[in-house]
Amino acid sequence: MSRSLIPVPAVILILSSTAAAQEVQQFRQWVAGQELGGAEQRSSLEGATSRIDHREWMNFSRLGIEVQQEIRETSVRAADGSLRFTWRMLLSKEPLEGEATWSPANPGVLRVTSKGFEGKSVPMRAGALLWPGDIDARMREAARLIRPVKITSYSFATQQWTELDLHPMGAAPLPGFADAVLFKGEEMDGANRTETSVWISPTRGDLKHTGEIMGLSLVLQRAELPVPEGSGKGMDQFFERSLIPIPQHPFQPWLPEVQLRWNGAKPLRLPEDPQQHQVRANLFTLRRSAAPTAEELMEMPVMGKPSKEDASYLAATPLVQFQDPAFEGLLVRLHAPLGAGRWTLAQAVTDFVWEWITEKDYTVGFASALEVCRNPRGDCTEHGVLAVALLRKLGVPARGVVGWVAAGDTMGLHFWVEVKLRNRWVPIDPTFDEAPASAFRLKLGTTDLADLGSVGWEGAGQIFGGGAWKVVKPDAFGDLRLDGDTLRAPDGTRIRIAGSTWTLGSGLRLHREGRDLSLAAQPRPYPAQILGARLLQVGRWKAWWQPKEQKLLIDLGARRWLAAEPLDEKGAVDFLELLRVEAPQR
Repeated sequence: MSRSLIPVPAVILILSSTAAAQEVQQFRQWVAGQELGGAEQRSSLEGATSRIDHREWMNFSRLGIEVQQEIRETSVRAADGSLRFTWRMLLSKEPLEGEATWSPANPGVLRVTSKGFEGKSVPMRAGALLWPGDIDARMREAARLIRPVKITSYSFATQQWTELDLHPMGAAPLPGFADAVLFKGEEMDGANRTETSVWISPTRGDLKHTGEIMGLSLVLQRAELPVPEGSGKGMDQFFERSLIPIPQHPFQPWLPEVQLRWNGAKPLRLPEDPQQHQVRANLFTLRRSAAPTAEELMEMPVMGKPSKEDASYLAATPLVQFQDPAFEGLLVRLHAPLGAGRWTLAQAVTDFVWEWITEKDYTVGFASALEVCRNPRGDCTEHGVLAVALLRKLGVPARGVVGWVAAGDTMGLHFWVEVKLRNRWVPIDPTFDEAPASAFRLKLGTTDLADLGSVGWEGAGQIFGGGAWKVVKPDAFGDLRLDGDTLRAPDGTRIRIAGSTWTLGSGLRLHREGRDLSLAAQPRPYPAQILGARLLQVGRWKAWWQPKEQKLLIDLGARRWLAAEPLDEKGAVDFLELLRVEAPQR
């Protein structure tokens, strides 16, 4: 489940850039009543050259782990009016960096270069403003004349066009800013739209922004203003707000089909494919991907120049830098079979990425594939970008997916991968070592990972503000079949423990010789989960027994795992001796 990039409000932050020797302005930011970050901007004038240094940061907790993120941007305007921008975004250990230039001699083009890549020409939009001082002047003028304002600018960090579309609501004084005017409207960062309220002073510029994302209140305001009412009374860890409770199913990873209903006031429109179908308004059916056909199994990687349709899914980008020599070493470790088809390579990459990222933790914000290549740690985004990089280097068209996935009794934001087989996209999930991926996942959108702005976390958060999901099917455990000592799982798998009985009540229970056990399917356990466990090899089974938890983790093969508890070591050995599993062909 994603513990990765937390959506930062898409605020177009415009601070005063009056041409003084040096001017410093500071902002503070609250999310759900908790102060999590802020911004600082320094404006200076040296001769005929103007310079603005901008820094914004966010510090937050994810499941008790502290994460820090920062963006630094410098804007310089020369005497001839030419502009130069440099930026540095730190979401993990290695920053994403780049520069951009604009010249009055060629006003229709913005030249943008990410570190390590050739520059690209971005066509300027009509009326767009790049210099922060020009944006600030436009906003002050709107406040002075009490008139609407629409500003188009460019976010260098996300490499997307942004818009601020505001309408005046009238005078609204703030402490220390008696001439403040309140505006309401929308802020747009790429395809992401956020309703916002903005206070602007005709003499002091941008003062305060408020809005919501993922149902959480946002406040970004001048440091001089009083702390917002209700601050400190919000949730202690706002990340947990993105987690949606769901009924837990003992065979959740094996479910062939799930049906969900959204109870939000606004109808949802989600992508449709063979794995995801909208039955009617706010009712969706999710299915496990069909196994590759014989023709799909024979499809080979792309060699040479890709088609126009596949080009963006085979390209190296600032997030997917597989052209770096470091990836040659990973391919040696991968041991990809010679002459393997796309699906065989997809399964090999899924296994490899799961095993390569040895530190499964939540401290990484959003690392590039090259960083994960060098430092194998992170969560779903790190697994995803590395898998995409390796697949593309091997000639397999691959893209990222933003959505929600079920894990136990929770649905949370997640990032996984799709690979192209002939005319369809098949999901794989290296975070859980699933190829194909499990059915219980909602796709919100896909990304070619061209840049950070294409990923789409902010849009994911906003779609799900103000509602929750209800599992319609399977209803409780109605899809389980019990027959004496044999259980048939939803996907047709038969599990038999000789001399045992099964019962369904508050949950699935197995009874044998006075023992009362719970049994459940689970994803492949992480190394930390089997640290200190004892390896047991009984008959055809390979399993790990955890003494402290009295839990047995059994490798059934074909990326299927089963957990049984509580069991002492002798009980674990007896259990393995009696276990019989018949799995259907996939």
